[in-house]
Formats: sequence, C-alpha cells, structure tokens
Amino acid sequence: FFDQIFLNDKVCEYGLWENHVMEWLKNANKDNFLFLTYEDLSENTERELRKIASFLGQDVTDEHVAKVLNASSFSMMKNDPKFNAKAKTGSNGDFIRKGKVGNWKDHLTEEQSKILDGKIEMVRKAGGYI
Repeated sequence: FFDQIFLNDKVCEYGLWENHVMEWLKNANKDNFLFLTYEDLSENTERELRKIASFLGQDVTDEHVAKVLNASSFSMMKNDPKFNAKAKTGSNGDFIRKGKVGNWKDHLTEEQSKILDGKIEMVRKAGGYI
C-alpha cells in the first residue's frame, strides 16, 4: 500500500504527495491561503476551528463552535460512511484509523519512514519552513 500511495505518481490524478503539496505551498503567502497542520488541529481543535472561521470572515457563537466540534469529532467521522472512505480506497484497513498524532509509527517500516521523512523535508524546505 505504501508503495502504491507514496512512490507511484500514477495512483491518482494529483500525482505524488510531495508534488501536490509543493504546488499548494506556492500560494502560502497569498491572502486567500490558510495553512493548518493535523498536529495543530489535534492539539487544539477549537482554536484551529476559530482560526478557520476568522479566515473565512465568519462570526461564530460558542454554541455553533460546539456543534461543529461535535460533528467533526473523530468518533463521529470514523462512524460516518461519508467520511470514512474505506470503500473508495479499496483498502482492507480503515481510512480513518485512530485519530492520533504519530500513529504512523504503527503502520510504516523504518525504511518507509525514512522515505517519507525525506519527502517531508523536501516539502518543508520548498515551503520555507526549514
């Protein structure tokens, strides 16, 4: 599966992950671009949700934020077929696995991790993050 997703540029219409992300990062300095990370979303989902609302120019109440946080919670998305794209991927495993930062360690070999680390470093350099 790793080889199909991260090493085969023909697996989807967007090509390799790193090329797709680097294309988006070319827009990082534009006013209509908001860069978020999974780690930040996991650390403080409410803060990041409010950041998104502000970016979109939306005033949100605490009640609205609570509803969105509930509807977008890991357990809600894991159990909703619209979000758990297992059928779309053709994978035997869950598309939405555990919702934890760092869970990749349970799924990638050391060699795969090194390959992915190299791709991430390349993207971070291209985006000016290191």
